[in-house]
Amino acid sequence: MTHKKVWESLLLYSTRNMQPIGVHLDAPRPEGYVAFQDRYEDAQEIAPSEYPDYVFFQYYDLPKKKKESLPDIFTGELALIFVSEAMHDLLTQFNLGKTRFQEVDLREYDQETPYPGKRWFFMHVLEDRKTLIPELSTGLRPVGTSGEAWRMYSEGPNKLAVDPTAANDLDFWMDRSIRSRVFFSGRLKIAIKEFGLNARWLGFRPCKVVV
Repeated sequence: MTHKKVWESLLLYSTRNMQPIGVHLDAPRPEGYVAFQDRYEDAQEIAPSEYPDYVFFQYYDLPKKKKESLPDIFTGELALIFVSEAMHDLLTQFNLGKTRFQEVDLREYDQETPYPGKRWFFMHVLEDRKTLIPELSTGLRPVGTSGEAWRMYSEGPNKLAVDPTAANDLDFWMDRSIRSRVFFSGRLKIAIKEFGLNARWLGFRPCKVVV
């Protein structure tokens, strides 16, 4: 499939997507948590047995309204991605490649009391595809001196240029050469809106598609 439209998202960039959700790993703090985050950010293989045992509200006095209004996709501690059952069911209708999900319990601040309501899933993105075309993009600045990693300015009429050929028919992927961005196919972006899911801070912006 040739992507007619590709959208970049601020899911991993905008602080509005960050929710006060802590994670519990069967690993020592802080070194084990840092190692897990590094592997997650690099789209490395991680055994499901190493996924978070559970997640929890990080503040004891968090208002009930805040707890009940968690968006259907957000980032928690370590910039890990979590999705509601509704978002999970929608995403799994599309081509996500090797990306995996695992249900995770949401608990109160005491880390023991289950929080009732929606089912939640940890999302492990495992598709890293080289689609960015830096020389045709605007608003980029290099990260380091390798010339292989970039960041994008948050202000101004900046636009990423991509060649989605490497993504083949994927509907969701990352490109580790551009920090803090994820990519959605046009059809997945439309579906999220049509299903009325709470994903208002995804910050979709159209890419310049070059094939």
